[in-house]
Amino acid sequence: MYLEIEIFESMVELHEELIIEVNEIQKMMDLLSNLFSIRTSFIYDIDDEKYVKEIAGKNGDYQDYCVLIQKELKHKCIACDRDKFREASEKKKPILYQCYNGLYEMFLPLFIDSTLVGYLHFGQVRAEDPFEEIKKDYALHEHSEVEGLKNSYNAMAVIPKEKLMLIADVFQKFSELILNNRFVELKKAQPEHYLKKYIDENLSNFITVQSAAEFINRSPSYVTHKFKELYSESFHHYLNNARVSKAKTLLKSNTIDQIYAQCGFKNRYHFSKVFKKMVGITPRKYQNSIDNH
Repeated sequence: MYLEIEIFESMVELHEELIIEVNEIQKMMDLLSNLFSIRTSFIYDIDDEKYVKEIAGKNGDYQDYCVLIQKELKHKCIACDRDKFREASEKKKPILYQCYNGLYEMFLPLFIDSTLVGYLHFGQVRAEDPFEEIKKDYALHEHSEVEGLKNSYNAMAVIPKEKLMLIADVFQKFSELILNNRFVELKKAQPEHYLKKYIDENLSNFITVQSAAEFINRSPSYVTHKFKELYSESFHHYLNNARVSKAKTLLKSNTIDQIYAQCGFKNRYHFSKVFKKMVGITPRKYQNSIDNH
């Protein structure tokens, strides 16, 4: 089960115990996929050692070889994934291996506080092995379309195993970026702790107490009282202060008309009114003071 908030659509997915920065993960997967011309993904929502959901890179389509394989031997795919999920999570390190159809795959487990939150994955990569060797070693004679398998396998680009090891190292670095930048986080037992994160990362959207309440699956009154209790200021005061702080930065190199919507204000009048209340001067006077320094 997962909850996807409309106002946060494509940015953050709230999924049981996880908060996932979908846009950031997608950018990484697209970059890795395009860079190495392989299938890449971040796999999560693992249930009974199989994955339900993934964020795939732009080269996310299955190889023709794999599509043909799975017509008759998909059960082997599922069993192989299950075994490698288990192995990678038990060893807490990336596993690079040849799957049952002879292609190379890698699962790199991501842990937060000893809790498995997902895997970085690349796969469907052909190494140097000739098809006849693959057919023998992985019993592909069981498939009724062996000639089709041979043609599609031989049409695939070859990536030497030494390069695959280097690609695995790059994925390791990206996993560190994901965790260090908190693009994947465990949801805390107290969901109100995510209210500031919701505000800070959605300043250009129309944020209300109601939308924040929906994000953490609580009532608006709960948000109002809990925010004040936690941070000693009202939800709206923090929201306006965050918007004005962003506006101050943007005013250094943009016009007022260019930025007020980016900071979540309904119109220029609304922006000027809130800005003057928070700063003591109008946005125009603030911008002039910057220019004079």
